[in-house]
Amino acid sequence: MSTYVNGHIFTGRSTSDFVSAMRVENGHITWIGDDQEVTEEPTIDLHQQTILPGLLDIHTHPKYIADALHGVACTPPLVNSISELQTAMRYSPQFGQDEATWLEGWGFDETKLKEHRTPTVDDLDAITTTQPIFIYRSDCHSSVGNSKALALAGITAETPDPKGGHIGHFADGRPNGYMQEVAATQLLIRAKSAQNYAADVDNMLKTSTHYLENGLVAIGELMGRKQPYDSLKLYEDAVSRGFQPQAAIYYVWSEVQKQAQPLVMPQSDQLLTVAGLKVFMDGSISGETAWNKAPYPTGQNGVQLTQPNDLLAAVDFARQHHLQVAVHAMGDAAIQLIIDTTADLTPWLTDRPSIRIEHATLLDDAMLAQIKSATMNFALVTQPIFFFAEDESYRHFLSPDQFKTAYRIKSMLEAAPTALSSDAPCTPWAEPDDPFIAMQAAVTRQATNGDVVNADEAISVGQAVLGYTRDAAKIGGLKYNGQLVPGMRADFVILNQDPFTSPSDQLGQVKVNETWLKGQCVYVRND
Repeated sequence: MSTYVNGHIFTGRSTSDFVSAMRVENGHITWIGDDQEVTEEPTIDLHQQTILPGLLDIHTHPKYIADALHGVACTPPLVNSISELQTAMRYSPQFGQDEATWLEGWGFDETKLKEHRTPTVDDLDAITTTQPIFIYRSDCHSSVGNSKALALAGITAETPDPKGGHIGHFADGRPNGYMQEVAATQLLIRAKSAQNYAADVDNMLKTSTHYLENGLVAIGELMGRKQPYDSLKLYEDAVSRGFQPQAAIYYVWSEVQKQAQPLVMPQSDQLLTVAGLKVFMDGSISGETAWNKAPYPTGQNGVQLTQPNDLLAAVDFARQHHLQVAVHAMGDAAIQLIIDTTADLTPWLTDRPSIRIEHATLLDDAMLAQIKSATMNFALVTQPIFFFAEDESYRHFLSPDQFKTAYRIKSMLEAAPTALSSDAPCTPWAEPDDPFIAMQAAVTRQATNGDVVNADEAISVGQAVLGYTRDAAKIGGLKYNGQLVPGMRADFVILNQDPFTSPSDQLGQVKVNETWLKGQCVYVRND
């Protein structure tokens, strides 16, 4: 048993509920209260530091983060042109190794590059044709590869587009290296992962420290795969070697749909769960593939990736297997289709919302009212880091009327359970899953370029913290996380400064000094 005193402990019961002491036994909170109520000795002095429940990122891509941590950040301020991207890739520790070693990068956004175009296979071949190269676009939907990567994936001028994706070509028909949308990008990822399973496990293991230093004690893997290997096996092998955060896996529905055998569930629910299905309804705003009611400047409305009957098939499967359905939908047409198709259905989960709308980027008043009054128990999971880091793209691709409906977090909270998350590393920002940068954006509504994005949708610091703790736990089914109250896991973080009293425009400077899991300190900041 351990008793902690003299703390500024945010319980997570409301936006402003604090205590000064708590007791931990067998990894769980057994009591909370005030210092004067503590009579037993010894005690652990928290020195008036601010304590939060362990933070939860319920929409992220740990496999992509694992790739990114050993890959090259192709984002501003270091990379602002294709030539700077080429230079950065040549400084990769993997550059110059054997032919089986992939060079990997992430985060480029053609609108932020001096050339205002996507890098091509020729640009990457100028780096090397000996080693395969794979670079994620900022949205992690699209990517680019060099000729060696294309060859390993079997992509030629005659390769047909996969359903829901597009393989780019030069005017002469030669593949130009650009793989648009997830279905096309997966062709390169499968070639890469098929060669490097052991490296994938190593990289996943290394992400454990990354999450703990950000105070993230549980994560939602929103890109669970069945090919070229099962994501559950990747996590199980990483956990066996010391990966510490809890992980909830959401399998991509299109892959589950093709499987003849049922999903394999973990043997223990202590760290790993198979929590749901991931359905893609559209693409991204910055990639001009989010499916919108009004067109982009090009005259196109984006792409619809899933038909109503496929969405209902996912719902039926989830109902039979007690799983949640998480639907990627950024454009208002995509969100509207989810509402129209499922709002009148009976929920099948009682411990958490049955359907999560991921991103929920463009929402007008009528749509919010439909969500609020629906029979279905919807939740909304959104990412402030997007408007923080990609404001220029949103201003460029959306009309003023569309822009007014973007990331309406205050209105979301009034309509349905709402959580904040990162979708990391799928944005052009070097620290895409820092929770406090996201909280700062949600509170100030100010983008990194100084633009203010729909100021009337700002939320309080307490609401932002709940979006990464209590509310995220309730939406993600993490029933023992998100609050520091009796019965909950003793997962908590000790901060370097108090976010509740810090200037709101400095929330992004808050850091985690220590992360504790089940009453044990597992990370200490040493800088």
